Formats: sequence, structure tokens, C-alpha cells
Amino acid sequence: MRTTKILYVILIPLILSLLSCTHDPEDTADPIPPDPDPGSCDSTLVTYSGIVVPILQANCFSCHTGQTPSGGLDLSNYDQLAFVAQNGSLLGSIRHEDGYSPMPQDLPKLSDCDIALIAKWVSDTTFTDPGGGGGGGGGGDQECDPDTVYFQNEILPLLISSCGVIGCHDPGTAEDGVILTDYASIMQTADVRPGDPEGSDLFEAITDDDPEDRMPPLPRQPLTAVQIAKIEKWIQQGAQNNLCETTDCDTLNVTYSGQIFPLIQNSCLGCHSGASPSGGLLLTNHSQIAEASANGRLMGAIRHETGYSPMPKNGAQLNDCTITQFEKWIENGTPNN
Repeated sequence: MRTTKILYVILIPLILSLLSCTHDPEDTADPIPPDPDPGSCDSTLVTYSGIVVPILQANCFSCHTGQTPSGGLDLSNYDQLAFVAQNGSLLGSIRHEDGYSPMPQDLPKLSDCDIALIAKWVSDTTFTDPGGGGGGGGGGDQECDPDTVYFQNEILPLLISSCGVIGCHDPGTAEDGVILTDYASIMQTADVRPGDPEGSDLFEAITDDDPEDRMPPLPRQPLTAVQIAKIEKWIQQGAQNNLCETTDCDTLNVTYSGQIFPLIQNSCLGCHSGASPSGGLLLTNHSQIAEASANGRLMGAIRHETGYSPMPKNGAQLNDCTITQFEKWIENGTPNN
């Protein structure tokens, strides 16, 4: 009996010692993290165009955009959005806090994730317009980036020329309730979803497989593959209301193929092509454009001179650099270069 007790006294510490030094082979490896929760809210990269605009568009733009936005607040205008974000009323409204008008109006509160994403954007932002949120003026100018599609420079003139004309999608006609002459109307009535071309009614309309349903309708000039790709890229990049100004205005090496026709194609061809061009003026090729230049009709229109129909129709006047390039090309004899 005494021997047995002695053996227990010796063996138990030995066994405990061995167990404390014995490891499963996997114990020494880094622990395997659990599978991520598919419903988790990823706030690692919260951007204005990629996160904030889609949330506001889905929940708020129906009331807070257009000609008479609710409470006079247009949330597609970056300056107005920045103001209510900075003074706390944006978060107060979407959190349904006391003293604030709950938003969305008469609808359930935004999800916890959406509120957290907007809150992070507010806390991390210095509210300098990214060239995307401004209202009618398109926000602050920035130098042109060749990899960016700019709404005010490229998309708006194209849509006005091709679609936002009398009898189609100008404010007076607004066929099917769609207006394509300003940023807020385009975003709202054409259901543009930033980052999602395939889910945007605008993109669906210009790429419809049925020629009868595709926009612009026959007999108007259809958009080219390049123009469609440009609209697609603009939506992919966040469908921002952005504007750029080039700091390098080349008026010495102006060519028809490099500067003149691309501008005509983007800003004028939608109206001045097809079976019934606006004002009876066709601008589909070099000889037609040269003729309109020779008789002064082209420059009178793009300068918005008295007695001429201002061009682009329903759009802003071309910038000084572009007008000067037209002048130089005409002075050089309208070469087909």
C-alpha cells in the first residue's frame, strides 16, 4: 500500500509535466479566423460616389432632388449635402433623433449598416467638393484626367443633343416622365444608379436590342459604340456631376479630326443629323460643317450671337478654349485634316 502511494506521488507530477509539454500539431499554427459574416457591414472604404450617393439615391433622392425638392433641400447637390452633414441634421434625420425630421419620410429607418456608413463618411470627410456633387454648375472645376469621364464636359452635351430635345426628353415634353437636360433630372427620371450601368434605365435604353425601343429612336442618329461606352464608364465611375477645365488650350495645332468633329459629334450631331435635322442644318461630315462655317452660321450659333439659334441647344455655351479652336480652324481655311 505504501509502495502504491509512492508510485502515485511520482507518476502524477510526471504525467502532468508531460501533458503540459505535449501539443497538437495544429496548436502551434496561427488560429484560423472564423468565416466572415455575410451580413457584415464593410466600412473600410467609404466614398462619396461609391457608397453615399447610392444610399441617398435609393432612399432620399425621390423627395430631395428635382425642381422643387422637399424642404428646399437637394441632396444631389454636394454643397447642400455637405451643409446638412456638417451641421448634424443629416445624421439626426436618418437616425430619427428628437428635434429632426425623420428621413426617409413616412418610411422605415435606414439599416444600421447604411447609417454607420454615412456616419463614417461624415466623420472622415473634410467636405471639399470632389468635383462630383455640385448642383447646376457641376461643382468646382478641376484639371482634366484622361481616365475620367466628366458629366458637364462630355455626358450632358451628348444627352442634350441626342435626347433632351423638343419632342423627346426636354423639360417641356418630358416623354415618359424622363428629362435629360440637367444632372438632377437625369439621375432621378432616368434612374441612373452610380456604379451600376446594367441596373440604370438610361443605359438600358441606349443599349436595347430592339431598334424600336432603343434610344434615341429612329430616325434620329443612334449613339455610337464609343459614346455608349463613355456613358457606361461615367456610370461605373460613380455618375458624378463633375466638370474639368484643361490648363493647356492648344490653338496652334487645331485639326478637324482631332478637335472639331469630335466636339460636333458630342454636342451637335444629335440635333443636326437624320431625316429632319434641327433648323434644316446637317453637320454629319466635313463639307457640311465647312459650309456652315463659311457662311458664319456655325460661329454665330456657338458664340450665342444675336440673330442665331444658340448652340448647343438647351446647353451651356462652349468654353472659351473650344470657341477659339473653332475660330482658328476656320481662319486656317477649314482644312479636312
